Amino acid sequence: MNRHASIAAEAFAAGSFAISVLLTALRTTDTLAALRTEQVLLEPRTAPLSGFSAPVVAVRDNLLSVVSQPTNPVLWALLIAVILAALMHVLTASWSRVSTPRSWMLPAGLLVAALWPWVLNPAPLAGLALAALSCLLLVRGLSDTLGDTTPDADPVEPILRAGPAPQLTAFIAGWLLVAATSALGTFVHHRLGMGLERSVLVGLLLAALLGAWGQLRMERAVTFSLAIIWAMIGFAAAAAGASITIATACVLGIAALAVVLVRVTT
Repeated sequence: MNRHASIAAEAFAAGSFAISVLLTALRTTDTLAALRTEQVLLEPRTAPLSGFSAPVVAVRDNLLSVVSQPTNPVLWALLIAVILAALMHVLTASWSRVSTPRSWMLPAGLLVAALWPWVLNPAPLAGLALAALSCLLLVRGLSDTLGDTTPDADPVEPILRAGPAPQLTAFIAGWLLVAATSALGTFVHHRLGMGLERSVLVGLLLAALLGAWGQLRMERAVTFSLAIIWAMIGFAAAAAGASITIATACVLGIAALAVVLVRVTT
């Protein structure tokens, strides 16, 4: 794929992703009183936007998590940052003077990431498979773009050579990983009958483990882990008054990712 075609594909994919993320977040509304309950703090409640005549969908039918449909200012700020990162990715990719070809996996991953939230509720297994595929494509694409670093090579050089676009994509990939793993936790809770607290812990554990794996593959694309840490802070804020176990798990996950960040930046 030549440079101009790659930029056009990434622009379309990033724009589609940004629109999808925004529409997914705005598909539901909640009253402030409802947000104070434990159930809604951990699971978004589904209701139609004003002006639409669609019937209210029960909470059990909504498998999207609070990462995709935020319920507190921390997670809303993260979602807005992800949308801005997608838009800035288009600009920085077009301005970059990178001569190396861009991986086709990046636009493909962004397109799949734009699709899976709309597939998740009607076809949960297909939606989760697409979410996993989008994460894998972005991590592999970023690894290929940044190149593998050997012990004798300068690990910073591939980052400088590639410009800021990979850092923006890594931030998106980190958010996407938490959105996917927390959706898996919601699926396990609603469809398999696991307790709410334990299902949230499953999602957090997967996010921490896969986040560490992805960060080690991408070396100094540190925005990947920063997005995951930001999401865990949002989870901890949401669960602080409802579950000390979840809040503690978030702190441990943040600490583990911080260790990985130290490892890849020193």
